[in-house]
Amino acid sequence: MRKSRENMDGNLTRVHKQSTQDKSVVHVSSKQKRSPSMEVGTKVILKSSVYPNKRHVAHASILGCNSKKMVGGVELGRQFIEVQVDQPIEECELLVRERENCRTIGDTFTSGLTIAWPSSCVD
Repeated sequence: MRKSRENMDGNLTRVHKQSTQDKSVVHVSSKQKRSPSMEVGTKVILKSSVYPNKRHVAHASILGCNSKKMVGGVELGRQFIEVQVDQPIEECELLVRERENCRTIGDTFTSGLTIAWPSSCVD
């Protein structure tokens, strides 16, 4: 894998992936930026992950944003945060990533398990 030059602010602009079968360009940011409202302990509202995602589905608390943390056996990743559902609004809303015996927001609330939720679907 060959990396291109870095911008003045240190962000990686492109990563070139080459293989014998295909040649593609993937844009990757070398710095992970989260707004101050994404801090651990912050109370948030989870929005539906299904388009249009403006519908509120639960009140929750942020427990973590570390992309390497394992939640339900899967690494959290850059686009997800770990949350605890405090109060469901739409109990039948399906989870983006299912967990042990939990398929919906209501199941998560009842079981007390934490879940990974897309950070783009948080108010």
